[in-house]
Amino acid sequence: MVNKWDLVGPGRSDGKPPADRNIFEQQVRDTLKFLSYAPVIFISATTGKNTNKLFELLKQVAAERRKRISTSEMNRFLETVDFERASVPHRQKVRVYYMTQAQVSPPTFILFTDKDVKLHFSYERFLQNQIRKAFGFAGTPIWIKNRPRRKVELPQKSARRR
Repeated sequence: MVNKWDLVGPGRSDGKPPADRNIFEQQVRDTLKFLSYAPVIFISATTGKNTNKLFELLKQVAAERRKRISTSEMNRFLETVDFERASVPHRQKVRVYYMTQAQVSPPTFILFTDKDVKLHFSYERFLQNQIRKAFGFAGTPIWIKNRPRRKVELPQKSARRR
């Protein structure tokens, strides 16, 4: 939320040219890159301009935060993801078996893979962006946790047979 827009935007009364909303929003996005998923709204608390839109936006973000994706939907989604596009150091490359949503608020996904490694930040960001592209989740962070798939160990047969 960008407050006091009435002082620098189109309603500016100090004789200086008004600030360009698009340029200012790009500056905000460049500065707060880690919040690229968050919507930006320009308001004026003094005049009340866009405050009604703020509460509507808050409702939308709250709904996105509580969104649940079924495991079957998530696995269909995984089939469409081109994991070769994700640039990851070789030792941190993982084979993805399936993914499930473990909780909401914030949306947390468990990625079942072949290795017990911490996911590279670029790989995690790649997956977050792919999830957002497919399912939305506007305005809320997405957490991804890696869990190696447990191998089922069969009981060992006796080495000696009769």
